[in-house]
Amino acid sequence: MNILMTSHYTLPHRGGIEIIIEKLSLALAKEGNDVRVVSSRIPGQEHYNRPSRTLIGIPAFDPFKNWGVHYPLFAPSLLSVLYRSVRWADVVHVQGMLYLNSVFALLLARALHRPAILTEHAGFVPYERALFNTVQKIATATIGRLSLALSDIIVVPDTIVQEILVRRFLVPSAKIVRIPLGVDTSLFHPLTPNEKERLRRALGWDTRPKVLFIGNLVARKRVHLLLDALSERFDVVLCGEGYPKTFSTKQVLLYPPAKHEELVKLYQAADLFVVPSKVETFSIVSYEAMACGLPVIMTEDLHHLTIAQSGLVTFVPATAVHLREAIHDFLDHPHQRTNIGQNSARWVREHFSWQATVAQHADLYRTLLTTPQRK
Repeated sequence: MNILMTSHYTLPHRGGIEIIIEKLSLALAKEGNDVRVVSSRIPGQEHYNRPSRTLIGIPAFDPFKNWGVHYPLFAPSLLSVLYRSVRWADVVHVQGMLYLNSVFALLLARALHRPAILTEHAGFVPYERALFNTVQKIATATIGRLSLALSDIIVVPDTIVQEILVRRFLVPSAKIVRIPLGVDTSLFHPLTPNEKERLRRALGWDTRPKVLFIGNLVARKRVHLLLDALSERFDVVLCGEGYPKTFSTKQVLLYPPAKHEELVKLYQAADLFVVPSKVETFSIVSYEAMACGLPVIMTEDLHHLTIAQSGLVTFVPATAVHLREAIHDFLDHPHQRTNIGQNSARWVREHFSWQATVAQHADLYRTLLTTPQRK
């Protein structure tokens, strides 16, 4: 099967969609499919090409990246590359309804009678700047609605995105398929106490408890809540982009965005994982943390996510005081922390394996190929 995918960025640019597209495209190629990914061009991208999986980078300008908004504006060559790629493809699968390479790929798929899938990860992401929210509303009402209409199937990672699409965009529920993001549990897994101690020494960490957050410094992540919750009893570890060096103190350790092979070390070495965000549509990092045996603390704003069904996540009001109390409670009860961590790893392993995610995508492609396409 020839599979065309699009993404605003690919690795080595770090981000959730980039990691998803990397893992999914490689897994599909490993199963004998030929996969092409069309995205914006970035330095080092060519080193990520693999047999049967080709990354095609298009020159692009990202005007809002300094404000934490990545929206590449592509060179005109995007159209000719997409036309050739859609003609080559059996199935077209785009990521994100607002990106220009998504909507043009969907238009060409309709014109050339190729089945088209849109994965929508958010629906609507609130920003701190009112101008960005206004622009996003205009974009979703135009580009977004067009992308949704052109798609044969819309894949969402969690029920909250499905609810947004049905309620705000009036997308028929029958057109939406929920495929949760999976975790590579062969990589993300707990360590034994001795292994964890050795890893912490290798990282240069002392014996003080470490509370981990992984994500970029953007307003909706509310990293300030975690920093305000800091006490003399634990340190905070932050991993992502956008953190100024002034954040780094004796109790706040900063790490840049990292590959999964390096990122997993932070999960495995930490003691707790905290998500202070106001908005998340799946929070794959929380599943990765659970897979590594970490108890997870989230704000009550995220109680609607599927992860709540585990019964293992601690939800607290979105204040620094409540976060601090929850962290202290886990530190005061190490046996409870261990039990929740072990059960969390088991729950992810049994319900959210990456193999199941890939299989569901492959089944969806095959189903679409046997379904008459709209003319």
